[in-house]
Formats: sequence, structure tokens, C-alpha cells
Amino acid sequence: MDNAETAAGLGRSSKTERPRFSRRALVAGAAGNLIEFYDSAIYTLLAPVFSQQFFPTGNRAIALLYTYGIVVGVSFVVRPLASMLLSPYGDRHGRGRLLSRTLFIMGSGLLLIGLTPTYQTIGWVAPVLLIVGRGMQNVSQAGEFQAAAAFLVEHAPPKHRATTGSLQYVSSALGILSATLVASLVTSLFPKDVLNAWGWRVPFVVGAGLCLFGTYLRRRAPESPLFTKLATAGRIVRKPVRSAIRTHGSGLFFVAALQLSQVTFYVWQVFLPTYASLVAKFPLGTALPLSAVALAAFIVALPLVGMLSDRLTGRKPLIVLEAACFAVFAYPALSLLQQPTPGRYLLVAVVGNLLLALTYANVSALYCELFPTGVRASGVGVAYNLAITIFGGSTPIVATSTIAAHHNLALGYYIMVLEGIAALVFLFLLPETRGRDLDEVSVTAPGG
Repeated sequence: MDNAETAAGLGRSSKTERPRFSRRALVAGAAGNLIEFYDSAIYTLLAPVFSQQFFPTGNRAIALLYTYGIVVGVSFVVRPLASMLLSPYGDRHGRGRLLSRTLFIMGSGLLLIGLTPTYQTIGWVAPVLLIVGRGMQNVSQAGEFQAAAAFLVEHAPPKHRATTGSLQYVSSALGILSATLVASLVTSLFPKDVLNAWGWRVPFVVGAGLCLFGTYLRRRAPESPLFTKLATAGRIVRKPVRSAIRTHGSGLFFVAALQLSQVTFYVWQVFLPTYASLVAKFPLGTALPLSAVALAAFIVALPLVGMLSDRLTGRKPLIVLEAACFAVFAYPALSLLQQPTPGRYLLVAVVGNLLLALTYANVSALYCELFPTGVRASGVGVAYNLAITIFGGSTPIVATSTIAAHHNLALGYYIMVLEGIAALVFLFLLPETRGRDLDEVSVTAPGG
């Protein structure tokens, strides 16, 4: 059978041989994603505690700026390059095999951070090891998102892709929520001297152990049925990154453009307690539990928005609505946190997280619907990681440096501009992808 006949056969079979829902695959994809986001969030949440142990500047904001600067510097170098290497692995060898490797790398980085001695003990080697540990986390993250999205969405029934794909961010939010609760617990239970000496290390070591468990779950999960069908038909693309760039430039553009909202996502889901603490000395012990409540609201909203997208609205209207709302909401919301009370903080956190659900219930399905199976991990991964490095990766340094310079509301203006641009781009250019056949987005010849 020639290539055209094979492609036609794949297209026909995709209409009759729908992916069968696998609970084991769902648990493996979601649980591993939960662990990944726990590991990533715990670094940001506990950085105010350990930053001066690695960068003893005598100034809390400057030490924190250096610690977040590691995230930006390492991410700019490591994450796009690692994505170029790892994403094709998921297209050539399977989503499940890539997912197992990302968790193992993440656990190794966490363990290194958790066990690294302080600057006072080993001098300049301490921040170097911190950089290496964070670099390993970035390598892991460079392969995680696109593999998990493809894994979940390719297992989903066609009419439930957004609902199933939303579980990626349900698990992500559960990971951030877990990290928030753990950070709240250790900062509340440990006396300050114990917390600074070794208490902050406990969540990192626990996270490394969770990575081993997640790796075990993922190795036992069945591979994506769409990838299996592609491999069985002998249609694995040998150079998927090149093929995605040459034939799916619009998909790459839309994935990158959607990452404009990553700044807002990071601020509301991870940085908000630190923001309130830095600008108004709002206690972390108060802010962290309130952020946990907001994350719980986000988690509940995600599958509901996913069902709305699958059954009624499609992807585009909800994504445009989120961007437009934040273009108006960001500045006044952060203004309220200049003189925070628990009620004000909770209001800002909950409303922001509910708005985020409008986009993040949709993105996993949308990204997968923009690319064919043969280049899906590469197309999503390369664009996603490059854009998240620029927008999401720079957020801690932008936020902290503006606060250090006493421009506390500059972050609000920054979010409003980015979300305003996103709203216009999505309104006029973003296609509606609900109902697309994942096998028929496009067909790329083998070796393309």
C-alpha cells in the first residue's frame, strides 16, 4: 500500500476505531503531571525561605531576585534546547516512554536541591549545585507538557477531549495546591530557625520520592492508541520538529501566542502569596491557605468548563473571554493587594483562578487538535517551551525586580498589555478546532 492509501486508511479508521478510554492511562498521565507541578511550584513557594542561604546578600528582595534569576537564566538556556531533543522522542518512541523519563529527571533535580549544603558551608559551589538542580527540573519540564497533553487527549473519546484534557490542568493545579499546602504546613509548624536550617528541605526530598512512584505508574500505563496505530502502520515521522515547522507554522504560532497567558497563570497560581508578602508584608502563613482555596475553585471549574467547551461553545470563545477579562481585571486586582486583608486576598485569588479556568480547560485539547499525530509532541513542545521560557520563565524576575524598584503595580500593567494583545489575536485569528479528527488534522509523509 502506498503512502496515499495508507493515509486514507488511517483517516477512515479514525472515524470507526475510536480511542478506548483507559483509566490506567488517565491516572498515569494525571498523577505524573501532578507530581511535576508540585516539584516546580515548591521551588517558587519556598524560595523566600532558602534564598538567603544560597545568596547571602543581606537584602531579602535581592536574594530572592537572584534565586528567581536562576529560574530565568537556566530556563532560557536549557528548556528550549531540551524540548528540541525530547519532543521528537515522544513522536518517534511514544508518549508514555517520554513521560517516564521526564519524571525520573525531575526527581533527580529535586533531590539535588534538597540535599545541597548552604553557601556558608561550601561557598560558591552551593549556588552552582542549585543551578544544576533547577536545570534538571527544566529539562524534565521541557518534555512533560506536550507528552502529557498528547497522552491524555489521544486516549479521550472525540466528544470529550476538552473535558479529558482539562484533567492535565486539574492535576497541575492539584500539584500546585499540594505544594501550597505543604509549604503552608512547614512554614507554620517548624520554628523559624528549624525551617531555615533544614525544614525547607523536606518537601524537596518528599517530591523526589513521589517522582519514583510516578515513574512506576507511567511505565505500567498503555501507550496512546493513536500513536500505536501510527507506529503499526509504519508512519513514524523521522524528523518531526522539521516537519512541524515546515508544514504547521500556524499551529506553532497559536501555541506560542496562547502562552501570553502564562504570565497571568504563574502570578495567580504560584506568585500571589509572595507578591502580597513583598509589597504589603502580608503573612505567608495567611496567604498560602487562602491561595489553596482559590486553587480548589480552579480545580472544580476546569472539568465544568471542559464540558461546556465540548458540548456547546467550542474552544475559541472561552479563551477570548479569559484574555479580555484579565486585560481589564489585572490592575485593579493587584491594587487591592497593596493594602490586603484576608477577604480582599481571597477575592482576588478566587476570581483570577476562575477566569484562568476558561483558557486552561481548553488548551490541552486545542494544542493537540492543531497538529497531526506524527508531529504532535514536537509541534506542541517546541512552540510551548520556547514561549513559556520567554513569558512564563521571565515572570518571577520581572515581578520581583519591579517590586524591588518600588513599582509595585507595574506587574498589573504588564499583565493587562499581554492579555489585551492575546484577546485581539485570538479573536481574529484563532481557529475553532472542536470536532476535528486527530488523524486528519493533516497527513505528513514518513521521514518528513
